[in-house]
Amino acid sequence: MKKISYIVLALIAIFVNSTAYAAEARIPTTTSITQAMQSARSKENFADLKNVKFDVEKKVYIVSYLTKSGDLETLKISKLSGEEIK
Repeated sequence: MKKISYIVLALIAIFVNSTAYAAEARIPTTTSITQAMQSARSKENFADLKNVKFDVEKKVYIVSYLTKSGDLETLKISKLSGEEIK
């Protein structure tokens, strides 16, 4: 009887933990790569997207794009705040 109750308690604990992690995962706390590309596309001189990289150490998206004049511009967007880094 003790073994069965321990097994049931363990299963309930696993279920409660997994439910808590799932609820926490639904809350967006960071910027996604699509949001970083959208901020590059919203620039007034944007013409064509060239390259998007993610710097793991600095937690920064590096977005390269062509301007309407033909120049290559680079944006650095923070993954944590979603703001452009100068």
